[in-house]
Amino acid sequence: MASWIDALASRSGPLGSAAQHFAARHGIERDPPRGVAGLLTLRDLTLRLLADQAEEQTDETERRFIEGAGAYLGLLLLDHVGEGAHSERGGEHRLHLGRHGTFDPFAGMARVLEADDARAALLAEVALAEAEARGEGPAARVVREVERQLEALDLRVRERWADKLWVDQHGQRVEIDLGRVVEVTRGESSRTLEGAVRRVCAALAPDSGPSELPWEAVRERIFPRLQGRAFVDALPSPKSLHLLQLAREVWVTLVLRYEERARYVRVDEIETWSKDGATPLAQALQNLAHAYERARFARHDTASGPLVIAESRDGLDAARLLLPGVRALFCAELGSPCVVGVPHRDTLLAAPLSSPSAIATLQERVDEAVSRAPHAISRSLLIVNEQGVLSELHAADGGSTSDLRVV
Repeated sequence: MASWIDALASRSGPLGSAAQHFAARHGIERDPPRGVAGLLTLRDLTLRLLADQAEEQTDETERRFIEGAGAYLGLLLLDHVGEGAHSERGGEHRLHLGRHGTFDPFAGMARVLEADDARAALLAEVALAEAEARGEGPAARVVREVERQLEALDLRVRERWADKLWVDQHGQRVEIDLGRVVEVTRGESSRTLEGAVRRVCAALAPDSGPSELPWEAVRERIFPRLQGRAFVDALPSPKSLHLLQLAREVWVTLVLRYEERARYVRVDEIETWSKDGATPLAQALQNLAHAYERARFARHDTASGPLVIAESRDGLDAARLLLPGVRALFCAELGSPCVVGVPHRDTLLAAPLSSPSAIATLQERVDEAVSRAPHAISRSLLIVNEQGVLSELHAADGGSTSDLRVV
C-alpha cells in the first residue's frame, strides 16, 4: 500500500529512503507518522538522543542522527507546505519552498541539537520553513526583492539554487551570492532590505555594462572555472568568452570572483590586459594555488576500491584539477596515471586506473552528481598524471576512448 512518503517521491529525492532507514533504526514503523504526530515523534527522538549524550555519545552518532532526522524533517515539511521540492548540489541539500523560499533541514536539526531548549528550537525551525514557503523568510524576502529590482533593470534570472542566482547581463552569465545579504537583513525592515539589495543589483545595471577594468583591479580576483558542453553550446557567441578546451567535453573558462557575485572574462579583456604584459591564465592558476589552504581532500576506501574526493565546497574544487600539486596528490594515493571525474564545479573525484570496480563506482557517483547539479560539467572520466590530462576514458555519450592533448 502506497504511503505518504511514496506520494512525495517525485519531490523528495533521497529524503524518503533516508527517513525510512532512520525510522527503522529507531524502532519506528517503516511508514513513520506525518503531520503533528510526525513532529512529536521527531521531538521525542531528539530528546532521547540529548538525554543519552550524558552517557556515551560520539560525533559519529550525532552526525548519523542529523542525517536521518534532517531527512525526516524535510519530508514532514514538504508534506505540510505542499509546494516545494528537494534539491542537491555538490553534496549540499536544500528544500525549495514556494516560489522564493529555501530551507536546509539538516542544518535545522543541527541547530535543534545545539539549542538549550530543543522543543522550542524544533518549532522555530518549522516556523522558519513556513515563513520561507510564504515568501516571508530571510532568504525568500531577499530573493523576491532581487527579482523585483532586476526586473526593473530588464535583467532576467536564468537559474537559482538556495541563495545563489545566475543572471543574464549583456549576454554574460553572472552569479550572485545572496548569502551575506540574507544574514545582514535578517529581521531588518523592508527599507533596509531594499537598500542592501540595491547595492548588489547596482553593479548589474545596464549603464554599468562591460567596462575596461585595469589589470591591477582584477588580478587577485581572476580564477579558472571548468565548464561542459551544455554551457558552451548555450553561449550566444562562444568566441566572446575565454575558452580553452581541456578535453572533448570539458573547457577552461576564467571568472572574476567578488564577494557576492562572479562574472566570466571576455576575450577582448584578455587581449587588453595581455598588451600590458599580463598573463591572465597564469595569474588565475596562481590565485587558485594560493587558495589551496582551503582545499579539503579525503580518501574513501569503498568496497570496490579507493576513491579520493575533494570536499572543500568553495566553488573551486573541479578547477583544482588544473593544479600539478593536486594531480600529484591523486597519483600518490592512487597510482599514476589515475582517473578523475568533474561532474560540477564543487566536486572532484579520483579512482585508480588499475581498478575497474573503483572506476565503475566513480562513474556512478559522477552520473548521480551530474543528474542533480544545476550547472553540470561532464559525465566523462579523464585519465590524468602529474603533467595533465592524457585522455578521455569514457565519453559522455558512451563513445569510445579518445586521445586528447596533454595540458
